[in-house]
Amino acid sequence: MRGEYALLRGQLKGYLFEIILLELLSRNGFTLINVDTEPRERVRESRDGFIELKGRGCWHQIDCPCDYHHLIPFSYPVRLLGEAKFYKTPLDKKHVRAFIGVIKDIQENYFVADNVDLNDTYPRRMEIGAYFAANGFQAEAEKLAYAHGIKTISYANNYLIDRIKTLIITLEENYLSVNCIRAGNWNHFKREFAELITAPNHNDDAIHPYNRYWADGYQEVLRNLREQLRGIQASFIGTTSTGVFIHFLGDSPFPANLFQESDEGRCRVYYEYDDFRNRYFWMEISSDPRRRRFYFTPPDSLDEAAVFGKKTMLGEKERIFRTLNINITLNGISRNLLLHIDKDWLDLVRDGNR
Repeated sequence: MRGEYALLRGQLKGYLFEIILLELLSRNGFTLINVDTEPRERVRESRDGFIELKGRGCWHQIDCPCDYHHLIPFSYPVRLLGEAKFYKTPLDKKHVRAFIGVIKDIQENYFVADNVDLNDTYPRRMEIGAYFAANGFQAEAEKLAYAHGIKTISYANNYLIDRIKTLIITLEENYLSVNCIRAGNWNHFKREFAELITAPNHNDDAIHPYNRYWADGYQEVLRNLREQLRGIQASFIGTTSTGVFIHFLGDSPFPANLFQESDEGRCRVYYEYDDFRNRYFWMEISSDPRRRRFYFTPPDSLDEAAVFGKKTMLGEKERIFRTLNINITLNGISRNLLLHIDKDWLDLVRDGNR
């Protein structure tokens, strides 16, 4: 809340954003590492709520350490090492530079003793570093991350996430004390907060063990946050033909019925301005009669193309979304779908018929 230690207030926003991300990632087949099942020399939780992984040089705290439970041929099981930041401005390269060192140190901490039976050893993981930024990245930061294999996921100007970010800021500024993240408190509060925003019928007015961190009047904001999160009915990661990683979010379910007989389809990409001149992008499946929207943060080149007119914009849509690979769970089955930009639609737009 206002008046409390400013540094901790900034951290608190990031921690709340981290909980939201973990919930959305869980809908994509990722689960938080279970420390109790991990080798003690590799993973530990020395402070409540803060999971650390051992590198060659030291232990490193990871915001979103998750395992992905769908195997990829010729690859070790994927372990996502996610860093989450909620800053007011785009992240610069110093943040990415520090994370590169963390990932490199963890990835290199593997050795096999001469007397070890490889059939009985703890399985290796393919650790993948990903940086999640609430308000995006500076261009140099993204270039540095790309050069070192760090995946960057931006949530700048994402229609659905912007609503959640506003509510997080409101909670942090007006209703939630930073004492919840002080030593010994965070792990318990994290579980409590995750329950508050995900439980369908939670009574916010009831007294709970951690209500001492809340100021009067928080219930309405918390209810709104839960409704916004519950309203996200589609969440999946896509990779464009240009190598950009995008988190798509929709307030309607993905049209699974359109992919019952094929893993391929066509898509269209749109944008519009809101009343405050914010520019929001979304993707639609061409054959979807309901025209369900899946919002995303566009690559900078696509966002900037909107300034230069229709011809430039259409060319950039075609370049970036020539192919789009998405990983999504449909009807309980993990699917890898391949979408192509709808060229018939592009031609109609170019000719002024759409």
